Amino acid sequence: MLRLYMLIAVVVVLSGCGAAAPAAETGVIGQEASADLVPVVAASELEVGRPRLPLGILQNGTPINDPQLALTLRFFYLDGPEKDKVQSEAQAVYRGEGLPVGLYVAYPTLDKPGGWGMEVEIPNATGAPTLKRVRLDVVEKPSVPAVGQPAIASNTLTVADNPDLKQLTSDFEPDADLYQLSIADAIAANKPFIVAFATPGYCQTAVCSPNMQVLKQLKQEFGARINFIHVEVYPYPFGESFQRQERVAAMDEWNLRTEPWTYLVDDAGVIQAKYEGGITLSELQPALTQLANGEAVVPVQE
Repeated sequence: MLRLYMLIAVVVVLSGCGAAAPAAETGVIGQEASADLVPVVAASELEVGRPRLPLGILQNGTPINDPQLALTLRFFYLDGPEKDKVQSEAQAVYRGEGLPVGLYVAYPTLDKPGGWGMEVEIPNATGAPTLKRVRLDVVEKPSVPAVGQPAIASNTLTVADNPDLKQLTSDFEPDADLYQLSIADAIAANKPFIVAFATPGYCQTAVCSPNMQVLKQLKQEFGARINFIHVEVYPYPFGESFQRQERVAAMDEWNLRTEPWTYLVDDAGVIQAKYEGGITLSELQPALTQLANGEAVVPVQE
């Protein structure tokens, strides 16, 4: 994951102010450049079931940002006797709007732990599509809180602990509504909530600030039905904590080793969805609609 997001950070610096890289127009890659295409998985781990699988595509070492690009994925179980048999297929949908580079997200069926092979089919402007193979290691149980598990009742900081928002968040444009409840408070309220673990001012993946913008936009639509919480990754003073890599207690309690993470939790305090890395309105809006309606959160791949 860090390889893709370190490249994202470079693109952000080169493009200035976190602006997205320009999108291609055709949704296909030129034949002569196809040999230089490299799929990169932007997730620290994948678990058995239907995990969220975010992908980036590098062309000559630069991340592609093409909303029209369609990726077909095929999965092979490498630890079984039929290593060349396709076990499942999935489509990776563009989820890069508002992010520095393109992100393509799939929800494949990976029903066994162990080694998997993923074949990524990338269309070309002329000739046959490019096929690239990536190895995936799928775990039985994820190291972070999983869908279906109770949310951890962390006593994260709120304005009741410190009314100075500049000491609660590194966000340059903080929204006080995101610091009214701790995670423990939100669970006790018996109301659905979304919690974002992110550090806009010190993000090592360049997507924390875009994620916060998505969170604030969604709050305008769902704020009456869903509680919204932001947890800063580093304690104040943020710069000093960042240098020491000292993280807030909730990051350890949730065993989060990367950032950002976003969790959707229902009114019973059960995790309904989790997202590592960049998020977008197109991916989160359907999920929050389901959460607000008391439904199980099922990925909508449009």
